[in-house]
Amino acid sequence: MIKKRRWLTFLLAIVPGLGHLYLGFKKLGLEYMIGASLCIIFIPSMPMVFPFALAALWFYQLFDALQKAAWMKISAEEHERMMFHQDAYGMPWGMGMPASPAYPNDDVNPVWIGFGCVGAGILLLIVTTFPGLWDLLTEMNIGSILLSLGLIGYGLRMLKKNPKV
Repeated sequence: MIKKRRWLTFLLAIVPGLGHLYLGFKKLGLEYMIGASLCIIFIPSMPMVFPFALAALWFYQLFDALQKAAWMKISAEEHERMMFHQDAYGMPWGMGMPASPAYPNDDVNPVWIGFGCVGAGILLLIVTTFPGLWDLLTEMNIGSILLSLGLIGYGLRMLKKNPKV
């Protein structure tokens, strides 16, 4: 198992997606690159929304890459312990030994990505088709309204998922 360096992961993750590509998460790295590119492309059309989205995407992918690197390090250490220190529990190769740590999957549901793409498409259509309506919406701070609604919705979703509340 190839060990990945966390400091190199951090340096590469400064460019969205490169840290994930270095760690071997090719699909995820490309998704982050495409997302950052789309945010940069759409900044002129909605300067109140897409810079914030780009910053949020950048920070999220940076910390996600560091979390994945830490998990890979723990997993590699557990793998080495199981391979070279078989007598740790008095039984050979995994009989009665705890399982190696599994990476917690928190995949994004494709339905939410679909809703996000449809919403972004509708907003882009409004911008290009009805520029007067867009001026009215920007005077009402529609970017802040959409962001606040998104944060409220995400918070309610998190509260609904948490059984302790």
